[in-house]
Amino acid sequence: MTQYYDPQRLVREVQSLLRTYGLTAEPVTGEPGLAEAGAGMLLRGLGITPALDGVDALARAMDKPWAEADAR
Repeated sequence: MTQYYDPQRLVREVQSLLRTYGLTAEPVTGEPGLAEAGAGMLLRGLGITPALDGVDALARAMDKPWAEADAR
């Protein structure tokens, strides 16, 4: 059975874990998507398919301005 996990969620969980150890875990400036790409590679290496949760992805999309609709 195929297993799925959201790489963005994994990044957030790892950031939280690292902060509990007193580390500053923030994305690298100038490298957008680097942490998510690394999380996806880790998941694939563990036999898990990286995939966004559909509900979370839709909620994030709805939170952003929709330029085409706003220009009407």
